Amino acid sequence: MSFAEWFFSLKDQMSDEQIARLVCCLWSIWKARNGFIFESRAISPAITATLANREFMNINEARETTSLSSILRSASCHSQPRGSRRNPSPPPGPFERIVHCDGSFVSESQLAACGITIADAHGQVIDGKAERFYCSYPIQAEAFAILGAVVLAAQVSCPTCIKSDCQRLIVALIQDPCDWPWQCRATVARIVSLLQGAPWIKLSFVPRRFNSLADWVARNVRLDLLPQDWIVIANLISPLL
Repeated sequence: MSFAEWFFSLKDQMSDEQIARLVCCLWSIWKARNGFIFESRAISPAITATLANREFMNINEARETTSLSSILRSASCHSQPRGSRRNPSPPPGPFERIVHCDGSFVSESQLAACGITIADAHGQVIDGKAERFYCSYPIQAEAFAILGAVVLAAQVSCPTCIKSDCQRLIVALIQDPCDWPWQCRATVARIVSLLQGAPWIKLSFVPRRFNSLADWVARNVRLDLLPQDWIVIANLISPLL
C-alpha cells in the first residue's frame, strides 16, 4: 500500500481535527528527520510530539479566527498609529509603564523562551514574566514574547509602551498588519485582536542594545539559570547591560 492509499483510507474515517493532528505529527517527524540527517541534530520524540501539538494549536487558532482578514484591515485603517518605526518614542509620561520583551531560540533543540520586563516611568522594574516553551522558528519566539507583553498590558488600563527588537513584527503590527509572517499567523491575529480592545497600549521598535534586559531574562530562563528573585536582580544589573 502506498502512502497516498494509506492516507486516504484513514481520511475517510477521521474527523477534520484528527486529520490536522496527523498532518502536524507527520510534518514534525519529517522535520526532525531532516534535522538529524542534514544538521546532525539529536532526535527527541518528546520534543517532536510537543512541536506537533503546538503547530496543531496554531492551525486551530488560525481556523477559529474567522474574522482575521477584517481584523487586520481594520487595524491598518486606524488614523492613529500605535507607534513609529522611524521616530524615537517620546519620554514616558509620569504614569506610563514601559514593557520590554524578547524571545530566545535555539534551533538545535527548538527550545525557546520569552522574557518580559515591566518598568515604571522612572525605569524601575516592577514586574515581569519569564517562560520556556518549544517552537519551530525564531520569529515564533519573538511573537510569543510580544503576545505575552500585550496580555499583561491589557489586564490593566494604564498607558503602556511595549518595546521589542523584532523589527519585522513591530512594523507589521504598526504599519502593515496584513504583512504578518506566516510562521506566526495565529499569534499575530491574537495580538491584533487584543490591541483593538486596549487603546492604551502602543508598540515601539528598539535596537537590540536597548533591549538587553529582556534578552538577559529570556536567555537565562531558557538555560534554566534565572533566579527566583530575578525582578530584584534585574534592577541591579540593568545599568550594567
